[in-house]
Amino acid sequence: MKRTLWLIVGVAAAVIASKLLVENVLGIDLEGLVEGWMANAGAGSAAVLVALLAADLFLPVPSSLIMVLSGAAFGVVWGSVFSLVGSIGGEWLGFELVRRYGVSASRRIVGDEDLEKMRAVMARHGAAAVLVTRALPVVMETMSVVAGLSRMSRRSFLLASLAGTLPVVVVYAYAGAVSREISSIVPAVVMLVAVAGGAWVWYRARIAPSA
Repeated sequence: MKRTLWLIVGVAAAVIASKLLVENVLGIDLEGLVEGWMANAGAGSAAVLVALLAADLFLPVPSSLIMVLSGAAFGVVWGSVFSLVGSIGGEWLGFELVRRYGVSASRRIVGDEDLEKMRAVMARHGAAAVLVTRALPVVMETMSVVAGLSRMSRRSFLLASLAGTLPVVVVYAYAGAVSREISSIVPAVVMLVAVAGGAWVWYRARIAPSA
């Protein structure tokens, strides 16, 4: 879990550091480039955002940052919709792959140590563990895999994923929309840290205090 906490902090730090490096050191107008992309964002951009979120199961994609960009480019409503589709798609893919191919598939996605810890959490809390971990980088993907190995029904998994993911994508989309409106990354960074950090604290206190 320490890795998860450092990942949360690292994402926020990377956003700030990248902006400073690209603009102040390299002299590139990053905000201008992003604004240009957002101004011309259409179906192709939406498809890319959805695909990146779905690929988070296999690739180190900063999903929370993608959700913020989705809100900035398409507004709260459509930004939330695209993020929700991509996120649920990736979560469902992990569940279905492991449900079909078993432990051999899970080991290709998640390390054995993390897998065993999350299986213990799943055994204690069931669908609640899926719901709570939707805001946690790394843990979210692991829990989807673990759910596929469990006896949880597809319907229960999807309902828990939807209930846990929907508030997250709305908050991130709102943060992205506000950041674009006031031309500042501060709301986005604050939301990134607050949502993921808050979920991590709740998870450690209520769901997996010994994980």
